[in-house]
Amino acid sequence: MYRQFLKIFSLTSIFILAASLSVQAQGLPMAVVGLDLTASTNNPIPGQSVTITAQSFSIDINSAKVVWSIGSKIIGSGIGLTKMVVTAPALGQKKTVDVVAADSNGLSVSNSITLGSGSVDLIVENDGYVPPFFLGKTPVVYQNSIKIVAMPHLADASGQEYNPANLVYKWSRNNSVLADQSGYDRQSITIQGGLVPRDFLMSVTVSTRDGSGQAQGIIPISFSSPQIVFYRNDPLYGPMFNSAMGDKIILGSQKELSALAVPYGFNLPNSGIGGLNLSWLINNILHNELSQSGEVTLRAPADTGGSSNISLQIESPLDILQRANAGFTVSWAKNSNGNTSAASFQ
Repeated sequence: MYRQFLKIFSLTSIFILAASLSVQAQGLPMAVVGLDLTASTNNPIPGQSVTITAQSFSIDINSAKVVWSIGSKIIGSGIGLTKMVVTAPALGQKKTVDVVAADSNGLSVSNSITLGSGSVDLIVENDGYVPPFFLGKTPVVYQNSIKIVAMPHLADASGQEYNPANLVYKWSRNNSVLADQSGYDRQSITIQGGLVPRDFLMSVTVSTRDGSGQAQGIIPISFSSPQIVFYRNDPLYGPMFNSAMGDKIILGSQKELSALAVPYGFNLPNSGIGGLNLSWLINNILHNELSQSGEVTLRAPADTGGSSNISLQIESPLDILQRANAGFTVSWAKNSNGNTSAASFQ
């Protein structure tokens, strides 16, 4: 009985295989699945050119006729036309691209891909020191704490942008997801600069809760040394932050100049600028009495001309990578009438 069952099963298998071979030999058209569509970017911004590539392992697509269409409009057709450039739709809109490929035997494959659009602006902030009312932006300094804020632009079908607080954020550093700082309403991320200041890429993928909209932002993070910038501290107007001093200063009839050193980018201790290690040198002579002062006052001798080299080194007592050097030359001249020359800053 068992042997008889095996014979029946074997004969049935041969019959099915023969029927399959017979259908293929007749060359009848067959619809098969097997068309892969990939976009050059999964997160295009509005109006960006996106290249879509078609691949198939079911037919020889390079010899097949490939038809590309959006809605009822054909945007491209040709033998082996495996790539098509499409413009990303406006914010909140969707664009579906349909592709059909048919070979010379009548076998066809088809697929479609839907494009959306959006963008994310990334703002980088650091906790390095800047003077009061400073409106500029300082570079990230070694061992700064870095805060990155995402400003997403995603919209619904009506063009209304979503509230950033209602979106989901996935933060990555060099393609490694930072799961503990990602999630719903995680619009910002804080990273502490380490002792090994390697540059890296920060990226964030922002999406709606239902996944219907998505956008991505990427920004490189690089580190630099802190800087010292000198400003004239006027006795009447105070620090002249509108114009930094040059490296060559000429004392004129005022006979006196107060130079204020601003340590841009340093992480200030709780005690402020005085908590940094400041080393003032005048003509290479260290002046320890100025070690807690960010300002030096220079006075020209009354009866002679000359020059002096002023230099300053600042180091952080807590962050060993934060140090900077800067300096300038101050000179004065005596006129034949016994008065110094007119004041000028270069």
